[in-house]
This record gives sequence, structure tokens and C-alpha cells, in this order.
Amino acid sequence: MHEMHLMKDIFEDLLRLGREQNAKKITKVYLKMGDFTEINEDVLKFFFEEKGKGTILEGARIEIEKSPMRELRLVSFDCE
Repeated sequence: MHEMHLMKDIFEDLLRLGREQNAKKITKVYLKMGDFTEINEDVLKFFFEEKGKGTILEGARIEIEKSPMRELRLVSFDCE
């Protein structure tokens, strides 16, 4: 369940940062995800797709850079 908490925190950070940037839409999210996070990449993308509906994250593409560490980290995002 720790992994869900990490995904939720990043999702909420993106919404907050998007508002701070006066973004109308976040189009792309760049994450760094370690091999040992125990997070399935498909589950992560599904989480963002479902939770993003009706928000500035709706339809955002997720780019994941692999890492040998145990991490899930927001690297950056693109917005309009």
C-alpha cells in the first residue's frame, strides 16, 4: 500500500504545482521510477488516467525513466 501513497502524493503535487503555474492542462509528466519500488508501470499509468479525469491532468502522457534505486520521483512536467 506504500506504493499507492507515493502515487497519490505525486498526483497531488502535480495538481498543486499546475495551479501554481496557472496551467490550463498538464500534457506530459516525467517520472523517475526505480526497479525496486514494487510499482507496476501499467498500474501507475492507470491510476493517473483514472484519477486525472476532470482535472488538469486528464489525458496527460506519462514518461518513465528507469532507475536502479528504490524511488518514485517527479522529475518535471509540461503544461499549457
